[in-house]
Amino acid sequence: MYCPNCGKKNDIDALFCENCGARLIIPASSAQPTPASAVSSAAQSTSSTAASEAPNASTSISAAPTAPEPGTRSAQHARQNAQPRSTSKLSWVILIVVLAVALGGGYYWLEHQRQSNSTATTTAKSSSRTATSEKAESSSSSKASASTATQTALWSTTKSSELASFMSSWQDTMNQSYEGTYDGQSVTIGELNLPSDIKNNQYQDKITVNGDTVKLKWTTAADTDAKYQVVAAATDPNASSGVITYLYVFHNGSPDVLVSQDSATATTFNFTSSQNTDLQDGFAKIANAD
Repeated sequence: MYCPNCGKKNDIDALFCENCGARLIIPASSAQPTPASAVSSAAQSTSSTAASEAPNASTSISAAPTAPEPGTRSAQHARQNAQPRSTSKLSWVILIVVLAVALGGGYYWLEHQRQSNSTATTTAKSSSRTATSEKAESSSSSKASASTATQTALWSTTKSSELASFMSSWQDTMNQSYEGTYDGQSVTIGELNLPSDIKNNQYQDKITVNGDTVKLKWTTAADTDAKYQVVAAATDPNASSGVITYLYVFHNGSPDVLVSQDSATATTFNFTSSQNTDLQDGFAKIANAD
């Protein structure tokens, strides 16, 4: 088959010219030759068809996928370059966070240590102040105890004078006459001398109370812790039966009048609590008065 466009001989079953690409016209079944006008018309038709198909081919070619434009590749490069920078920024952020945590932890530790040291110092100072305060209180208590002993004196020179007045009146009712230390006199019965023997601790073999040896303390104020505090003594040397001798004492803080009726020749004088109610009440009234 010959191409109507370029006259190139092609295979009988070809649809397009292998030389120019024009569409081949299949010959009619008759064996008569194609007129020249028909050949010309066919050639024009083929040219028109080829011309109309050329834009379509161009369109088809343009529709095919195109290679990435330079701008698109630049964007890819930018994104690729941005990834390392993003990673670098993330590393810096992590580093800053770690440093902030480390600094914060260090500050917290230092502050905790400072507070602990401050607390320990405060506790030590408080303990020292407490110990000092307790020591001062103990000292004050000791001083107060000593002071209290003086302030709570149970006897005085005024009470001694009142006892002298009472004995002067009481002895008249008893038809007796007494010499007493409350009048500023010394009392002597045989080998016993008062108040000197008691003051000088020379009474141990000379005086007993209820048959027992006891500790006596001569005092003008009755402000000691002795079991028996002796504030006065009196005797009636003219008694017809024995020598009546009185000791005015505070026994464990309570007023009591002790009496002995042993003879002047006795070596030991035993005292017991007097049974004379008027004498006991009179001394107690004076001793307990404010």
